[in-house]
Amino acid sequence: MTPEKNDNDRAASLANGFLSGRISRRDLFRRSAALGGGAVAATTLGSLLAACGPNDSAGAKSSAAPTGKPVTGGTLTAALTGNPSSMDPAAAGIYTSLQVIDNIFSKLIVFDDKGGFVGDLATSWKQDDPVTYTFDLVDNATFHNGEKFTADDVKYTFERIADPKTASSYASAYTSIKSIEVVSPTRVVFHLSEPFAPLLTNIAQNGEIVNRKAVESADPTRKPVGTGPFSFVEWVQSDHITLKRNPTYFRAGQPYLDTIVFKFLAVDKSRVEALQSGQLDWADAVPLDELRALKANRSYRYVTSARAGIPDFVAMNTAKAPFDNKALRQAVAAAIDRKQILDVAYFGAGEAGTMEVPSGSSWYGGTPPYASGPDLDTARKKMAEAGLSKGLSITYLTLPQYPELQKTAVLVRDQLGKIGIDVKLQQTEVTVWFDHYAKGDYQMTSAYWSGTVDPDNFYSTQLATGSPNNSTKYSNPAVDKLIKQARAASSESERKPLYEQIRQIIWDDAPLVFVHYETINYLMRSGVFGSTINPSLELGFGHVWKQR
Repeated sequence: MTPEKNDNDRAASLANGFLSGRISRRDLFRRSAALGGGAVAATTLGSLLAACGPNDSAGAKSSAAPTGKPVTGGTLTAALTGNPSSMDPAAAGIYTSLQVIDNIFSKLIVFDDKGGFVGDLATSWKQDDPVTYTFDLVDNATFHNGEKFTADDVKYTFERIADPKTASSYASAYTSIKSIEVVSPTRVVFHLSEPFAPLLTNIAQNGEIVNRKAVESADPTRKPVGTGPFSFVEWVQSDHITLKRNPTYFRAGQPYLDTIVFKFLAVDKSRVEALQSGQLDWADAVPLDELRALKANRSYRYVTSARAGIPDFVAMNTAKAPFDNKALRQAVAAAIDRKQILDVAYFGAGEAGTMEVPSGSSWYGGTPPYASGPDLDTARKKMAEAGLSKGLSITYLTLPQYPELQKTAVLVRDQLGKIGIDVKLQQTEVTVWFDHYAKGDYQMTSAYWSGTVDPDNFYSTQLATGSPNNSTKYSNPAVDKLIKQARAASSESERKPLYEQIRQIIWDDAPLVFVHYETINYLMRSGVFGSTINPSLELGFGHVWKQR
């Protein structure tokens, strides 16, 4: 390898490290100075250095913290990507729905910024034995309809999720619960049928507590009632959702904001223009080609996390032709170029994805095929093995509201064209896409799964036989058995090898192909404070405030 090639590789690595948040601006400038000028100019590193400017020493994780105390009042206008599908926590499967729900409902426990558990409606909790968990509850929480929160609401919530009539996306997360015992209004005990390691993680991730009277007296998909910091005001389809401050919120002094308006906006220049004009205060996504310059602009604040993120993948419907053919799916997996997707669709931000967690996760492990690049010879052999050496035509559902997923679709189309697969792109609005995806009414599409804190959250929902979220319709008894074993294991050291076995099977069966792992960025105007990123990507605005 020539010295120039070495420098080019190092420059590209520096650029990707900075974009993913693993390298600070200071280190970027220090380490790039040791490289040849040609290497810097020939890679994305050169444009990064120009965009950042040598005098900008802000940290790569977040903007400077506020110097004053939080103040109350004001309206926060936040951008969401597309329309939510439902306001019922048990039924909401779209990330935009969950972002709103996070502010209306409370859970027993939630994650802190480092991935640990902290109490929400629970004041304390303990595992009495491998199959028994006890939670003590706050005694001052009230639902937005005036009903007092008690242990009965906890029992009702989780029994409702498990009820097949609810058709909850999260039912598989609680199949180990045998019964829920209400000991008193402020104590509840979960009795399990078998040890279940991810229970607390699942409760913290998707255990929003609902009220029976509220659910049974009105449509919970359109009139949500929780105990959270904000209560529901209105939902104007295709435009916005408005929430207002909950004056009886059980956390004294919070929330700080009077009102939140969630606007449904595409991730394009209009979102940037709205931030610049002050029509928007906060956005969870901006075009990645604009993000670097906006972060360097002192008119905005930002939060970045390389630890919490989203795995992006190409999904194939294994229940229908042509992707009921394993060899064809393997051909697709061998032909996809992750590095091109990272560089072109994501402008180098994040990392090339090979599994459900990022490389920095303690759960990361295994030897994924094609991680270093596509193997077109293998892909063509698999096409022949599938009986498709002359090629075929397929339809790919795309999401123009998500520019990176749309670009991924275009790149995958071109990559698969090299092995004789003619890909027709069909654009869909996100709620229409979700309906097709959930029902298995598609051939191929780009998809993602948010907040995979524990591998079980991905595999038991996305790939376990019969799971409501298993939109690839994949079924493999060996995978189901390993998922069950990993759930029952008592420690991460016991569970991790089991997930590596699951990955090996998934990489071979290829019901989906991991292509990218997203770094999460929140961008806000300079007077907005308190917005943080936690591992489950909960969007809690209860502690957010605006300078006035």
